[in-house]
Amino acid sequence: MKPLTLKQTWMMTGTGLGFFLLYTCVSVVLSLFGIDKGIFVTGSFKLPVIMVSFGMFLLFDRLSFRSRIINRIAQSAFAVYLITDHPATRTLLWKHLFVLEDLYQQPFAILQILGILLTIYFACTLIDCMRQGLFAVTVSCNRGRCLELVWNGIGKQIKHLQEE
Repeated sequence: MKPLTLKQTWMMTGTGLGFFLLYTCVSVVLSLFGIDKGIFVTGSFKLPVIMVSFGMFLLFDRLSFRSRIINRIAQSAFAVYLITDHPATRTLLWKHLFVLEDLYQQPFAILQILGILLTIYFACTLIDCMRQGLFAVTVSCNRGRCLELVWNGIGKQIKHLQEE
C-alpha cells in the first residue's frame, strides 16, 4: 500500500471536518424547529472522528523540528495518558478530586478547568520523571538482566522437574 500524499491527507481531514460542520449546522436548524436529536457524529470510533484524527496524525507525522521543550513534554505525554485513563485514576480524578460539573456555571470556569488540567498534566509528568529516574538506576543500567534472572530461574525449575 502506498503512503497517502499530502493532498489526500488534507482531503481526508477536510472531509471529516466538513461532516462535523454539516452535521452541526443541520442540528442547529433542526433544534430551531424543536427537533433535538443530539450530535451522534462526534462519538468515539465514528467515521468523521477517525478521518480527522488519522489525517491530523499523518500531517503532524510529516513535521520535523527540534525543540527541547516540546520533546520533554512529548516524552511524558503517553505516560500522562496511561495514568489518567486508568479506571481507578479516572474515577479518583473526575468523581472525587475534580468534579467539573460543579465548575460549569462559575465565573472563569474555563480558566479553572484549564488550571486543573495543567495541574494534572504536571503531576503526571512528575510521576513519569520519577519512574524514569527509578528505571535509570534499576532496569536500564542492567539492560536485560531481569529477563536473564527470570529465564535462568525458569530453566532451573524445568531441570529440577525433569530430574524427578
